[in-house]
Amino acid sequence: MDNPRPCRVRALAPSLITLTLLGAAAGAHAADQELLDILLANGAITAEQHASLLAKEKLTREDVDSVVVQLNNKGFSVASSDGANEIRIGTRLHADASMHHGNTGSADPIDGTEIRRARLEMKGRFERDWAWAAEADFADNSVAVKDFWLGYDGIEGMRIAAGHQKQPYSLAVEMSSNDIPFIERSIDNDLVIPFTDRAMGIRVDTSGEHWFFAGGVFGESVEPNVRDDESWGAVARLVVAPVISKDKVLHLGIRAAYREPDGAGTVRLRDESTHMSNLRIVDTGALGAVDSVTLYGPEAAVAWGPFSILGEYNQAEIARDGASDLSFSSWHVEASWVLTGESRAAAYRIDSGEFKRVTGDNNFSLRDGTWGAMELAMRYATIDLNDAGFVGGKESALTAALNWYLNRSVRLMFDYTHVLDTDGSTAVRAAAEGLDVFQLRVQYTY
Repeated sequence: MDNPRPCRVRALAPSLITLTLLGAAAGAHAADQELLDILLANGAITAEQHASLLAKEKLTREDVDSVVVQLNNKGFSVASSDGANEIRIGTRLHADASMHHGNTGSADPIDGTEIRRARLEMKGRFERDWAWAAEADFADNSVAVKDFWLGYDGIEGMRIAAGHQKQPYSLAVEMSSNDIPFIERSIDNDLVIPFTDRAMGIRVDTSGEHWFFAGGVFGESVEPNVRDDESWGAVARLVVAPVISKDKVLHLGIRAAYREPDGAGTVRLRDESTHMSNLRIVDTGALGAVDSVTLYGPEAAVAWGPFSILGEYNQAEIARDGASDLSFSSWHVEASWVLTGESRAAAYRIDSGEFKRVTGDNNFSLRDGTWGAMELAMRYATIDLNDAGFVGGKESALTAALNWYLNRSVRLMFDYTHVLDTDGSTAVRAAAEGLDVFQLRVQYTY
């Protein structure tokens, strides 16, 4: 069953407390046996709980303040009956295979298999108004802290969170890797992720019926900086969605970020053909004497039933001391079509300004003859790291994706990427034109 009833007795509270106040001396088994029988028949309590409560001479408040345990397609959770305290446990597994085909010159990209992500996730709530998350990734036989924050939800429509978390820049980066319709984010994000990836900081999220805003001030990631003072930055993202329904969504957004690097003042921008590959088609090398980096750009999305179109543009202004300033840009546009007809618009969430993954109307089952949901997606992306006399490289790539959602937890993915064009400024870039990259993923989330 997708949504089994939790083991709980909270439904007993009104009747049992009333009986206690009235002094039902005859005991619950005599005064309220009929009610207990009804709750047992409805599955609100178990047979063991039914017998235990009937055996009591008198029911107290502690009898109804029980723990609610749920195990369903959303994961495992334990909560107090009043909902004020809760712990949820989940996991994420992304098992990938990749292969390059074509001329890469002297650069020989690595093909093979890897565990791209292997995460244990915990989140919860305590004292009703406080939320927390703790997530670690065990891929590559090492431990990396992802989300690790404490949040306050006591203000209507707002969360204030402190700790290690995502910086709110870019729809593609804000969306979970569990939800994006491609195995990897597009190359245009290689311009922004070095500055807006997860970091220690304070973040504020707030939303209304048709808008969402998130902003914050951040230092660096949890990895210690032993060289110099840490970098710091500020990020903000505003989304307006004038149309939101189960079948239609219009999403418009703008975002900006500012970061001053650490005392070394060095940054580097480069792409990767796959996560496990060592092939870098564009690469600025180490950029020294950087005073600050400013990012900005718009984002937009339209979803109409099973169809969606999404686009983002990024501009990076890099100010340097004693060297010429640099201006880089990147952008992508993508379209998706849920072949089995499920609504892409229904996966939109204004309280986070993003799309969640497709949920099939039916799960894959040979027994029932149902096949889950199928999705086709296309994406064009480009990144330009050239400016005046500086050459970091330019690349454009086209990606086609086929996704099979077997159920809420399991997704099979196939991506094909073709490097359409580069500026040919190095032997690697010249050889990379026409390169084909094939990727497979088995995804499990729980």
